[in-house]
Amino acid sequence: MTIIALDAMGGDFAPRVPVEAALRASSEIGCEVILVGDREALERELSKNGAPASRLRIHHSAQRIEMNESPSLVLRAKSDASVRVAFELQRVGEADAVVSAGHSGAMMVAGKRVLGMLEGIDRPAIAVALPWKRGVTLFLDCGANVDCKPHYLLQFALMGQVYAHTVLGISQPRVALLSNGAEAGKGNELTRGAHKMLGQAPIRFIGNLEGGDLFKGKADVIVSDGFVGNLVLKAAQAANDQVRLLIKEAVAVSWLARFGFSLMRRAYREVEGRTDYRSIGASLLLGLDGVAMVSHGGSNARAMHSAIQAAHACVERGLVQRIRAEIRERAEKRHALA
Repeated sequence: MTIIALDAMGGDFAPRVPVEAALRASSEIGCEVILVGDREALERELSKNGAPASRLRIHHSAQRIEMNESPSLVLRAKSDASVRVAFELQRVGEADAVVSAGHSGAMMVAGKRVLGMLEGIDRPAIAVALPWKRGVTLFLDCGANVDCKPHYLLQFALMGQVYAHTVLGISQPRVALLSNGAEAGKGNELTRGAHKMLGQAPIRFIGNLEGGDLFKGKADVIVSDGFVGNLVLKAAQAANDQVRLLIKEAVAVSWLARFGFSLMRRAYREVEGRTDYRSIGASLLLGLDGVAMVSHGGSNARAMHSAIQAAHACVERGLVQRIRAEIRERAEKRHALA
């Protein structure tokens, strides 16, 4: 059985939301969830949910990282922080994956220090599933690396295509590079260098894509540096929230508008559900020597449940092992040619 270490003290609504999500996941997904955090607080939350303390395993951790604290505290003053302890459980084999809605920077620091990086991967990347009409597109990096080199983007592409094939079930994932134009010569020094390397890599590289193509399903994997990727992601989230607000304001203008909206409420809710971060669940930290999911800090129980489900899928399908094999095979081919 897959075992998920859940940082039960991370997020805006911890420990209530993590406990609710863990209870649901343990019965619906068929995995075991270890709640990592203050034992007394977690037992109280279990009691509030009508669950005995024995329903879920609790691993006590006396500290937590607050959202306004430095990620480096994970390494220095707060070695017993729940997010670090969760990674320690994965490192020693007591858990198969880590899920947290806490400080994403602290999670990345803890993951790198405790689990380490996969051999052949220099930097981790935050990968987000962007919805489009008939599925999702994996977009990375969304903020882990502000300054990148061309070969980092190549590594992101290699990991992304393995994820798309292994988890999303796409036989030959299309990989694209985010740039300010579709032509090969477009972009800055980083994107031009990355374009050349991606074109020579053993992937199905389809070239550059512009920002307007992110949600059109033209590629299965889109790579970018973390600075641009984070700006794009946050701008898209803000635009989505603004559109919802404008719709609500327009509907409130007259009874006719409200009546018309009532007729399309089901369709609106379907679209809202597909574009809501709570449906996506979490971002994946690719490149670590283990599975780690980063949830939005404001996640509710539904979002945390989705994150646990995503982590479970990555473990069950051997994502890390397949990325490791892909990188090793590429290195062996490069060595043989040399």
